Amino acid sequence: MLSLSPPPAPPAVPCPDPLARAPRVCAGLDRAQLYLAPLTLQGAATAIICRDTRGIGLDDWQRLSHFPASPLLCLSWFQGMESGIVERAAGGPRWRPFGTATVLSGSQSHPFVSWSPTTGRAGMLCFPADVARALFGIDPAMVHDRFVDARGVLAAGWHPLLDALLDADSDAATLSALESHLAERWRTLQDGRSPVPALRRFGRHWVERLAWQAHQWRRTHGSRQVERRIMAHSGRSLRHWQTLVRTEGVFFTARDRHEAGHPLDWADLAQEEGFADQAHMCRATKRITGFSPTDFARRFAEDEAFWLYRVWV
Repeated sequence: MLSLSPPPAPPAVPCPDPLARAPRVCAGLDRAQLYLAPLTLQGAATAIICRDTRGIGLDDWQRLSHFPASPLLCLSWFQGMESGIVERAAGGPRWRPFGTATVLSGSQSHPFVSWSPTTGRAGMLCFPADVARALFGIDPAMVHDRFVDARGVLAAGWHPLLDALLDADSDAATLSALESHLAERWRTLQDGRSPVPALRRFGRHWVERLAWQAHQWRRTHGSRQVERRIMAHSGRSLRHWQTLVRTEGVFFTARDRHEAGHPLDWADLAQEEGFADQAHMCRATKRITGFSPTDFARRFAEDEAFWLYRVWV
């Protein structure tokens, strides 16, 4: 595994309040797309997300982006724009730019908000922890809850991929670059891997595999040793991941009911998705998204900053 010694992050500067509301742009203008992995990359990529806001008049608040807690790692790249994380500070929200056009982020135990002072084109390759180890040679535990310069932590052999992603001028070119630089390497590693589930099932599938691994470890290790192994392997406890994917199920089910014209009965949703009660579901939803179910549903439908949730769910 590679060592991790990224340079210090640039200083933080003032930015919009991450809780600010900003209306969605017209549906046809917000060019955000989620692509499932092409056949040659199934198992390596959970999803590929591209967003192009060039030429769209987004104000400061509309350039905020909300992201949930997630077990996935992400390789992100930015063209013609600078991005960074919004932090809470005593004097108000501060923006800490990544300071690089290619960013590797680990699994996130809390929701977060990013911001960009300009529009531009960006993309994300989302992949699970075992792919980080096998394909990229990264120890996932070293990047949990972190955002680091991808060029600084990936081996030099991966730099042509980063260059190709920054040079791609369309979604088609992005997908082509990923296949060109990943497919052959992935093909040599994927023998014996299980079939890839649909995006809606990915989280539950991944946690089921983690639970199976824990079961295997319990045959030869004590419970505390197993807990430490799970933490080292995934960065979080098994219970944490189970709660996260159960909450993700609420989002998918709520969307289905909304599109079918049915009212959102939170108590019924909580029972259907396996929560103890509505209050339990509300706490879990707030831990994953930062918002109560009702507030989240309103922002999901109305706020520009929730574009990622809309393309994912």
